[in-house]
Amino acid sequence: MIYRLLSLLMILFLSSCLGPDDPAELRAVRAEKATGDILIGAVAPWASLDVMLWEGIEMAVEEINVAGGILDRRIRIIKRDDKDIVRKGVIIAQEYAENPDMVAIIGHYESFVTMSASVVYQYYGILLLSTAATAPELTREGFSLIFRMVPDDTIYGKKLAKFCLKHRYKRILVFQQITPAGRDLANAFVIAALEMGIEILYRQEYDFFTTENDFQRLLLRANERYRFDAILLTGQLAQSGTFIDIAREMGIEKPIIGGLDLERAELLEMVGPKVSNIFLPTTFNPDSAEKRVRRFVEAFKRRYGKVPDTQAAQAYDTVHTLAYAIKQAGCTAPPKMAEALYSVKGLEGMTGPISFDAQGNRLGTNIAIKVIKNGRFEYLPYEDE
Repeated sequence: MIYRLLSLLMILFLSSCLGPDDPAELRAVRAEKATGDILIGAVAPWASLDVMLWEGIEMAVEEINVAGGILDRRIRIIKRDDKDIVRKGVIIAQEYAENPDMVAIIGHYESFVTMSASVVYQYYGILLLSTAATAPELTREGFSLIFRMVPDDTIYGKKLAKFCLKHRYKRILVFQQITPAGRDLANAFVIAALEMGIEILYRQEYDFFTTENDFQRLLLRANERYRFDAILLTGQLAQSGTFIDIAREMGIEKPIIGGLDLERAELLEMVGPKVSNIFLPTTFNPDSAEKRVRRFVEAFKRRYGKVPDTQAAQAYDTVHTLAYAIKQAGCTAPPKMAEALYSVKGLEGMTGPISFDAQGNRLGTNIAIKVIKNGRFEYLPYEDE
C-alpha cells in the first residue's frame, strides 16, 4: 500500500506541471485514430530473470506480425528492465506514460512492483496485462485498465487446500518465507484449509538469512513434536530447494507442497533425481494432448530448442489476448480494449480458457498439480472444480 501511495504522489506532482487536460482521455482519442505500429511495453527484471517470459512474448509477436499484424498494423515491443525495484518500475511506467502512442503494457514481474506501477498506468490511460503478479491487492483498487493473466494467491491457496483434502493430508506444517508472495500464498492456503477441516499444526516463518543449520533445527523440532501428513512450503526457489534437500537428508519423506516459485526446471537440478513426493501448482502442462498446446510446444522447441515453461505459455497467451482485444475494439484505445476484455468469450489459450471478472482478475485458468518423480515433472490428471 505504501508503494502505491508513493506512486500516486509522484503522479500528482508530475500532473501539476501539466495542463488541465485528462491524459487518459487524450491517449484514448489519439489511439482511436492511430495508424502505424502498435506500441506495447514489456517490462520485467530481464537481466536476472531465469524463466522464458520473453521468449513467449517474442514468439507470439512474431506470429502476429508475420500473419499481417492486427488491423493491418504491426506490434512493436519497447522492452525495459525494472530490476525488481519499485522505484525503477515506477520510473519506467512514467517513461512509458510520456509516450503518447504507448497503449498497453505486459509486466511487471513481482507483485509489489506491478502494484506501484499500476497507479501510473491507470492514471495515464494505459492498459496493463500482468503475466505474473499474484497478489490479490493488485485488482482491489477498482482500476478499469488493470488485468491479471494468472490466478491470484487466493485461488492458488484454495487449489492446494483442496488437493490436500482430496489426498487426506489433514494435518499440515506450514513453512513460509517472509516475503509478500510467501505470506500471501500461505495465508490463502491456511484460510481455505481451516474452512475445509484441515488442521494447521505448526506455522513457521523464515527469511533470506535462514541457514541450513536453522532449517535443520526447525525441521527437527517440528518432526519430533507433531504427527503430520504433509508440509506446505512457500518462498523463493533457492531457499526452498535447500529446505527440501535438508528435509529429505533428515529422513522426512512426507509430501511437500510447494509454492509458485518452485515449479521451474531449476528445482529438478537442485534436489537431484532421488527426491520425490514434491507437489507443485501450475497453469501449463507441456505434455497436454490438446492440439493447440502440442502445436505451441513443437513450434517453441523448433525456435528455441527447449520445452516452454509456464511463464512462456502465460506470456504467449497475454500477447494473443491483447491482439484479441484490439480486434474486438477495432482500435487501440485502451478503454475500448478493456471493454473487450471484460466481455471476452470463447478465447482459449495455452493455459486454459481466458475470461475476466469485473475487477480484471483472470477466470477459468486450469490449475493443475505436477509432481517430481525420477528427476522429472509428471502432471497429475486435471481435476475439474
